[in-house]
Amino acid sequence: MKLRIQSGSIRLRLKQAEVRALSEGGEVREECPTLPTALTYALRPSAGENLAASNENGRLTVHIPSAWLTGWETDSRVGFESNEGGLHLLVEKDWKCTNPADPKDNEDCFENPDPQCT
Repeated sequence: MKLRIQSGSIRLRLKQAEVRALSEGGEVREECPTLPTALTYALRPSAGENLAASNENGRLTVHIPSAWLTGWETDSRVGFESNEGGLHLLVEKDWKCTNPADPKDNEDCFENPDPQCT
């Protein structure tokens, strides 16, 4: 899962296995070994009706409505976004890059739906 934070915006991009795990009710979590404690961020299905974010004890968690995840792994929806309380949240599938810096960057990514990309 890739995390991008910019001003009042949080963006998460997920690979196929991560979307599958969420669709099955699991949490997706990453940890970056910063000092003195690691930065942990997660995406978790919730019973809520909108995307929401929380930050507790150095752990950023984005909550996504479970109902939104049904069929997401195989359908054409790119992702979901919300603008609540001054925070823009975006959760989306991670597409394969046309010219990745490293071929490993494309592992388990979704096929790019742009017919111009190969």
